Amino acid sequence: MRKLAKIAFGGLLVLLLLLISLPFLPARLMLAWQPEQSPLRLETAHGTLASGQGLLVVGSGLLTRTVPGPVSWRWRLTPWPQMELSHAWLDQPLRVQASWQGWRISGQSLTAPAALLGRLHPLLQTVQPQGQLQLRWPSQAIASGTGPLLELDWRGARSALAAQAELGDYQLVLSRQGQGVQLALRSLAGDLTLAGQGQWGPNGGHFDGRAQAKQAGDQRFNDLLEALGPQRQGVTHWRIATTTSKQE
Repeated sequence: MRKLAKIAFGGLLVLLLLLISLPFLPARLMLAWQPEQSPLRLETAHGTLASGQGLLVVGSGLLTRTVPGPVSWRWRLTPWPQMELSHAWLDQPLRVQASWQGWRISGQSLTAPAALLGRLHPLLQTVQPQGQLQLRWPSQAIASGTGPLLELDWRGARSALAAQAELGDYQLVLSRQGQGVQLALRSLAGDLTLAGQGQWGPNGGHFDGRAQAKQAGDQRFNDLLEALGPQRQGVTHWRIATTTSKQE
């Protein structure tokens, strides 16, 4: 019994030492812990796990670009364990906080250039989106399987393929469903109507969209519509699909 007690005590002591030293481990360890297929991930990390900063990259392969400005993080233990993230695009610092229901993220919003969309898929890069992105999300449990995830507004949307015209304003709504995400796109205003639905999960996903000039015979969007996809009965159909290993 004494031997077992010594082993148990030794194990608890090692565990306690690991917990105490964890915040002081180098921040670069975070680079190895992030998902390989994440569209947004850390490229560099300096400092410690408790407090540091790094640079983010968006996209994958040849589309990968570094996000301007560093992201910084800081852990706090009171009143609950929480990590505070800051970046110039965030309206306020983002908090990831422990609770009785698990880890939660605070409601927040950010503003970013629409050119960021072009780093997510080759088709979007061809469109060369311009304008402004506004993202909003409510406070939510990270492990939640249902409910709203975030809303993305594309305001003052433009494309280099339709340089003489403003496309309009659009909204993409993402909602949780099990281990995946449902997507719904709608037009808010403008001379080009965009709509579509899709879903994404751990193994990839797809999005099927439709595009149409509001006024029949409007020639300003011809190049853009041709680049998006085939036209059937006056409506252009376009598709974005990915797997964990490649993009289509």
